[in-house]
Amino acid sequence: MTVSRACRTCNTMQEFRMLNAAERAAVRAEKGAGHFVDDYWRCTAAGCRWYQRYLNRGEDGLLPEELRIQPAPAG
Repeated sequence: MTVSRACRTCNTMQEFRMLNAAERAAVRAEKGAGHFVDDYWRCTAAGCRWYQRYLNRGEDGLLPEELRIQPAPAG
């Protein structure tokens, strides 16, 4: 499931999806072990690392570089 949201790093409307397990672990490591991460969503645009809460853009950030969305292979 995806939702359309404004992405601060892409500066356009983008599709967002819920964080996967690796992404949730990265956010939890950044914000603290007890931080609730099950309502964070991330931008699915190639090259983007932006994440935010579903309805609260004030609780947001960038995922680590290794979790950057890779562009689709050409061809």
